Amino acid sequence: MGKLVAGLLLSLSGLLLAREITAFYNPNCGCCHRYFQRLESKGYKINRVQVDPDALLKKKDELGVPIDKRSCHTMVIGDKFIEGHVPTEGIEALLKDKNAKGVYSPHGTLSGWGMEEKAYEIIR
Repeated sequence: MGKLVAGLLLSLSGLLLAREITAFYNPNCGCCHRYFQRLESKGYKINRVQVDPDALLKKKDELGVPIDKRSCHTMVIGDKFIEGHVPTEGIEALLKDKNAKGVYSPHGTLSGWGMEEKAYEIIR
C-alpha cells in the first residue's frame, strides 16, 4: 500500500511541476501580460522574467526556436519551449509528446488581445 501512495504522490508532484512555466518577455508588451493571466486562470503557474530584446533573442537561440516561428515572448516548460499565444490544448499536447522540442502558435488577431490563438504546431 505504501508503494502505491508513494507512486501517486510522485505522479501528482510531476503533474504540478509540469504546469509551471517560465516566461521570458519584454515588459513593454501588453498582450503578453494578458496571455499569462489567462494561463494562470487555467491553473498554470507563470514565472515572469523580464528581459531586453537582445536577451530574448539569445534565449530563443539557446532553445532552438526556429526563426520563422518566433513571437514577442518565449516560455519554457521543463526542457521544451512554448512560442506565441498557444492554446492550453497545445501546451498539453507538447507535454505528452516525448519527441517534441516545443509548440508554436502563429500571431493573429486574438494574440493582440492577449487571448489564445486556436491553431498550434508541435515543433520536433
